[in-house]
Amino acid sequence: MENSLALTVTGSVGSNISVTCRYPETYQNNSKFFCQMSDSFAQRDPQCVQTTRRETRSERGRLALLDDTSTHVLTALISRLAPEDSGKYWCGVDISLLPDFISEIWLTVTKGEKHQS
Repeated sequence: MENSLALTVTGSVGSNISVTCRYPETYQNNSKFFCQMSDSFAQRDPQCVQTTRRETRSERGRLALLDDTSTHVLTALISRLAPEDSGKYWCGVDISLLPDFISEIWLTVTKGEKHQS
């Protein structure tokens, strides 16, 4: 992935976390997404939320995504963390005919306190 950034986040069971992902101004009018990636190709419906309108909050289950096109920042939220939420997530911009612009997020859910690095 040429257009990627990486972030590690730790959150505690039952808490809510938010992660911000920046993107280039060039892509302010593109669709944006936040997905939990699976190691299994058998997963037919990955946990994803997508927004296509400016500064619109989109929700799906415990995932939410807000695209603030004025600051070029996506804010991804996961509520009521559970142990199975641990893993890799992609926060990014859908770019037609080119590789997507992606921030890779590694989430670890623990029984302790949350922090972001």
